[in-house]
Amino acid sequence: MDYDRTSVPDSYDAGREIADDKKRAFVAEFAQITGTSDISKIIDLGCGTGRFSATLADVFDADVLGVEPSSRMIAQAREKHDDPRLSFAEAPGEALPVEDSSADMIFMSMVLHHLKDPSRVALECWRALRAGGMVCIRNSMADEVGTYPYLDVFPSIRTIIERQLMTRAQLVDVFGQYGFSLKANETRWHDIAPNWSAFAEKMALRADSFVAQLSDAEFETGLAALREKALTAPQDESARLRVDLIVFQLD
Repeated sequence: MDYDRTSVPDSYDAGREIADDKKRAFVAEFAQITGTSDISKIIDLGCGTGRFSATLADVFDADVLGVEPSSRMIAQAREKHDDPRLSFAEAPGEALPVEDSSADMIFMSMVLHHLKDPSRVALECWRALRAGGMVCIRNSMADEVGTYPYLDVFPSIRTIIERQLMTRAQLVDVFGQYGFSLKANETRWHDIAPNWSAFAEKMALRADSFVAQLSDAEFETGLAALREKALTAPQDESARLRVDLIVFQLD
């Protein structure tokens, strides 16, 4: 999806908000697997508005280069952050603007389904990382499509998701062809919203890239159904999604 041709950049931060403690917890889990002592340069690939960039810099005490193809998203990232450890570049994942063997870690959060050529991105990761470098991926996978909490209100969205997500096996194959070994794969529940009312209002912003691909008619009908569901759902019942935390290491 070309975000610059949509309204997603305008509502992205509000529609995809993650509390600071949740972001830190995700990044800290990766740090437990990779360690922090050998990581001083991180590429935040597909950084969007830089929502994980500062957290990565803090947890790893590292310099972070956010790479994002959307000019509107990268402009917001630069405006939001003035930390000298952070820098941002407008570029696709298939052509990282870095020298060979110059990074210790590459981080991707909810990026896989946006990649035009995953194999080319894996090759770029191989080129950009030093020997022993890590790729840390936080993403929903095709294996867990059934956990998306809006399947019952948007009839065509399952097909959209299944078409764009990879399975775990496919992802391992893509990175394996360039000498990456699977170091860890954990699956976690991610709370998208604390209750269904909050979830409906997040979806109303249409910042979810799958929801943004729906027709206006299906979106409006589904949103009305979601708001109706929120009226009877328990107020302490969160809207959740299964998310994988995956680490590859360059052999």
